[in-house]
Amino acid sequence: MGVLISIGIIFLSGVVTPGFLTVNSQPAGLPVYVEGEKVGLAPVEKYQLEPGRYWVTVVPNDSLERLYETVRAGRLGQRLTALWTLARIDAASAQVEVFPGMETRVEISSRLMEKSACRAKWLFGGSVFGLFSLGTVVGLVIGMAVN
Repeated sequence: MGVLISIGIIFLSGVVTPGFLTVNSQPAGLPVYVEGEKVGLAPVEKYQLEPGRYWVTVVPNDSLERLYETVRAGRLGQRLTALWTLARIDAASAQVEVFPGMETRVEISSRLMEKSACRAKWLFGGSVFGLFSLGTVVGLVIGMAVN
């Protein structure tokens, strides 16, 4: 009963009980961002936040701004390398919910990041091969129709 009264008093007074976020990464030492703001290097332990939903991202040591600029203006090889890195970053992002007075834990592994970059390469390669194959078939069909 006393706990309910305490919660009611906190609720009515407008004071929000913070929650906590702990982020681990494999490997350790990667920069951790919450909603785009750098909060430290992994592992980040019991980072205090207001209750709510947040995007948490563990980023390799590449600057996001530099990656975006490379995708926009770099040579083809540089663009592809930047895209693979962005695929790893996407795999290293998670939406989490922080609850009042509780700790939310996030674990992000480099294995998952590398699998995502590999998958992106396969999708790209498959797309290029598919377009090449389609062009070949269309060329053959047109060539036979003309002759």
